[in-house]
Amino acid sequence: MNKIQTATYYLGLLLCLMSGLLLEACSSDSASDSRPDNSSKERTVRLSAGARQYHVDDAEMASAPGLTRAVTYPSSDWTTLTPGENDNMLVFIAKETENPAPSDVSSRLFYRTSSDWQSNITITDAGPDNHYLIYGFMPIDAENVSISRLSSATNYNAGASLSIRGLKVLTQTDPCVIVGVGRQETNTSNVTLKWGTFDFTFKTAETSDVTDYMSILLDHIYSRYHFQVKIDADYAQLRTIKITKMTLEALNDAGTQTLGTVNATVNLQTNATNSNPISSVTYNPNAGTRSVTLFENTTTPLSLTTSYQEAGFCLAPGDQRCFRLTTVYEVYNRSDKENKLIRTNTVINTFNTANFKEKKITNTNPGLYHTIQIIVNPTYLYVLSDSDLDNPPFVINN
Repeated sequence: MNKIQTATYYLGLLLCLMSGLLLEACSSDSASDSRPDNSSKERTVRLSAGARQYHVDDAEMASAPGLTRAVTYPSSDWTTLTPGENDNMLVFIAKETENPAPSDVSSRLFYRTSSDWQSNITITDAGPDNHYLIYGFMPIDAENVSISRLSSATNYNAGASLSIRGLKVLTQTDPCVIVGVGRQETNTSNVTLKWGTFDFTFKTAETSDVTDYMSILLDHIYSRYHFQVKIDADYAQLRTIKITKMTLEALNDAGTQTLGTVNATVNLQTNATNSNPISSVTYNPNAGTRSVTLFENTTTPLSLTTSYQEAGFCLAPGDQRCFRLTTVYEVYNRSDKENKLIRTNTVINTFNTANFKEKKITNTNPGLYHTIQIIVNPTYLYVLSDSDLDNPPFVINN
């Protein structure tokens, strides 16, 4: 062959080789597209949540029925949570496996939206065995939250231990843990939720854009207090009292040191009896500066009436029972047509609930609430020159 023939021959071989490789590559891509990889999928998961109501005594707490998220939702013992009014939620997703490694547990922060909480979750082992255990905590105002297996368990099927560090001793939020999980196909489908059920199976799908809906039950790990404040009816005819600010501190039982944060350990045990899965909660308070503002408004102060008005807060349970309440208030003369301001004053009430005459509170439990009544009532109304006419004491009336 001459040079031109030789060049033409090798050029033909090269073109045939390139064509074969191109066809093989196209064939490989086509086969891959027809067999989607389900080993790892990212899902958008949405939560709807209900929480147990607070109760005034242990008898009411003893029997709380499972919640059916259907026409009867919420039941008399559970109430729906509005995402716009409740904080973000931290959820731990543990694989159902023996002796799980740390990588077998992932944590996701579910962000509140106008209608639910949602987060993108990477689901591994997609298929018939995509089974997980769901545990969680809200609101996310602690320094650190971690999860571990129960000391006697080899997996998360039996339950879990939540370690929550740096919780506020006093707060106006409502610390809760997940105590029941149920799966929905849509955000309106019915699902029966029970205490002690934490298992969750993500549905199998051939695509990665699957949305799963999860219903959860939450239960309180704090107790709740309600301050009820009113003005004495006789005194109200002479003076108007307006509160501009009311703050509260928790003290140690000696009343000499303020408490700032608390570390809590919550042990959860799965069960099939629809009973409370919170087997134990331990609290370790830490000294520090911490107060909760029950009310503050200098532009529109709270004008006291002869009927009780409420302000609430949540407290880490235990034998904590000593408080310091600081109230800033204004006194107005009702006999003056212009209702002029007489003075602004601050009153401090330090009290121990164990010393109450009737409603003694010596310890607190999660999910219970207590009421403390305060009456603005001067000592001697008939002595108009008496100093407490314009500096009325706030009397703890329990």
